[in-house]
Amino acid sequence: MHAFTSGDSFKTISSSFWWRDLLKVGISTPSQEDPFSSNCSFVVGNGFTTPFWEVVWLNNISLKDFFPDLFELSTLKKVSVAAMGGWREEEWVWGDLGITEEEVVQAGLVSELGVLRSLLENFGGLKGGRDSVSWSLESEKVFSVASCYNWYVSLRTPFGPSKRCEEALEIVWKLEVPYKIKVFAWRLFVNRLPTKDLLVYRGISFASSNSSLNCIFCNTHLEENDHTFFKCVVIKVVWREIGVWLDFPDRREEEGMSSFMEWFFIGWRKGIKDGKLGVFWLAVCWSIWLTRNGFCFRNDKWNINNIVWNIKFLVWRWASYGEIAYSNCNFYDFCKDPLSFMS
Repeated sequence: MHAFTSGDSFKTISSSFWWRDLLKVGISTPSQEDPFSSNCSFVVGNGFTTPFWEVVWLNNISLKDFFPDLFELSTLKKVSVAAMGGWREEEWVWGDLGITEEEVVQAGLVSELGVLRSLLENFGGLKGGRDSVSWSLESEKVFSVASCYNWYVSLRTPFGPSKRCEEALEIVWKLEVPYKIKVFAWRLFVNRLPTKDLLVYRGISFASSNSSLNCIFCNTHLEENDHTFFKCVVIKVVWREIGVWLDFPDRREEEGMSSFMEWFFIGWRKGIKDGKLGVFWLAVCWSIWLTRNGFCFRNDKWNINNIVWNIKFLVWRWASYGEIAYSNCNFYDFCKDPLSFMS
């Protein structure tokens, strides 16, 4: 239960160092759904350990989310269900919830408070016994590591089943590129690159003068994984230039693994086997990342033309590592017709 609250009223609830670390892994990005709390609901017994506002125990949604304005008004934000009322002549009576009538009237929330009190009256009073937690991912409503793991995996493959995820990683691992590029691709797929949004979420400050949180290419959007590599208006020009070079249609996917598999199937239809077209995709993403790092750490100048030529050079250089292209392929011939050397 310690996973759901950080208020002073609940500091007596114990949790191991291992469990607290696991909870930190559970939410790795600001926008990601928490696999623990999103699948848990409290079953109220005596109400001593169930947070009133912050967890699901009434009406399948937390009262904080259902009544956000009332939550802001309340002076009792971090208390349990039991602390919101009391017994009077063997009957449970709800209190004022830390909200005065004057505040409710001034804020125009009389009707909302009426709805909340109606829900509480329908719930009735507290029961005997300890509070418990119900786990929605198991038919028996009891937490299991397996069901939580499967849920967590489903969050990591937003575009389809886990089989497709394994297929994409298997293709990347077999490509004839340096191992650090394969690791880079994996980190891009699972959103583990140190983009600025994640660094801020992990508590790293960007207070220096040359450390805007915006994308270094368009300077209009927060730097995050999908934007940096696929959604940025400047980067879309880079992808379009490479698409023209390869005689490819405009790409549609704007998420890492989906985009990679889109290129894989385009290459397959053009007779490029073994996912070798993925080398071009990796070169685009790696060149974008190198350009971003060069600007952030060394204030290097950049332009779209240089990024595009660097991509072409990377693919040609990586081709010499293995059997991607013919061994007698020079850079000039390669740039004129790259697909003939990949088929």
